[in-house]
Amino acid sequence: MRVVAVANQKGGCGKTTTSINLAACLAYLGKRVLLVDLDPQGHSTCGLGVSAGPHRKTVYNLLYFPDGCMPAPEELLCPVNSHLSLIPSYENLSFLDEILAHRKDRETRLREALAGFRSRGYDWDYVVLDCPPNLGVLTYNALAAAQDVIIPVEPSFFSLHGLAKISETIQRTRETREVPLEVHALLTLFRSENSFFQEIYGEVKKHFRDRLFKTSIHEDILLREASSAGQSIVDYQPKSQAFRDYLNLATEYLEREWQRLLPEKALGWDHVMSLRFGPRSLSGGVLFQLMSRSARSVEIAGDFNQWIPESLVCREQEGLWQKVIPVTHGGFRYKFIVDGEWQVDPYQPVQLSNAFGGYDSYLEIA
Repeated sequence: MRVVAVANQKGGCGKTTTSINLAACLAYLGKRVLLVDLDPQGHSTCGLGVSAGPHRKTVYNLLYFPDGCMPAPEELLCPVNSHLSLIPSYENLSFLDEILAHRKDRETRLREALAGFRSRGYDWDYVVLDCPPNLGVLTYNALAAAQDVIIPVEPSFFSLHGLAKISETIQRTRETREVPLEVHALLTLFRSENSFFQEIYGEVKKHFRDRLFKTSIHEDILLREASSAGQSIVDYQPKSQAFRDYLNLATEYLEREWQRLLPEKALGWDHVMSLRFGPRSLSGGVLFQLMSRSARSVEIAGDFNQWIPESLVCREQEGLWQKVIPVTHGGFRYKFIVDGEWQVDPYQPVQLSNAFGGYDSYLEIA
């Protein structure tokens, strides 16, 4: 179970929109996802069309139970679809800072609650935490429970000004953790044709470097319409640019985790592994290779096969997957599909941006 907090103390940066639609797109890609609404305003709750009244069990009951017994998961969970569930929020959550003020475990209660879920047999691939627009006890609970934090940044001077504060908070949190907290930044409400926005992009890129997602979320009225309708963009308008933006974000996030788990990356063997497992020209075409000990299936799709996936064959027990594609010359884009997840070739350094805001591996044969 990977826990990702979407956090920024500044309002209006697309935090809740990102929480809803990242969770929905991860679910669309077949992942089991839990969305936890930690904002007392309950925007993720109403943004998914869920009504949370005073008599319904909510995040408040998840984090505070005076009788010492956490409510049963089925009392808290609200199914959105077959892959996505929500724990809703209600306005009484705003009292939690004061209630927990003098408790020693006030910042770890969410982490303990999620561990309690797992002990009862409830588990998800991903848990997305929609944090409130402040740095109170709820946000600290989210950062203590998460392995990743995504900071949405809308292109404005005030947003850049607020980055220092959230960065300081994350740094303090990191110092008390045993497991590293991975930080990611996401540009939202973006307009690529605006020169000022391009300047903001440069400043954010300078601050976060490779931790800034290549995907940007473009400003789109459909995202507001979807929230008003109580739906994610996946259900409201799956043919829109907004849907493609968030699907690309979900895919890029999964790619980052996949690359993080590769021992070759961790050991700094990128160049060696590229020479050994990168694509090779043969007399009959190009040999594509992927080293993955855990994969159950590996496919490849690209310009050479009209992006129709073709299966690679596992040659060794060690997990070497290979396939020869009959291409003799020219340049083409491609990607691997590992257990259903589209990913760039980790052993091919050349990548090109695509029309959806993501990246494809690129190979040119002379």
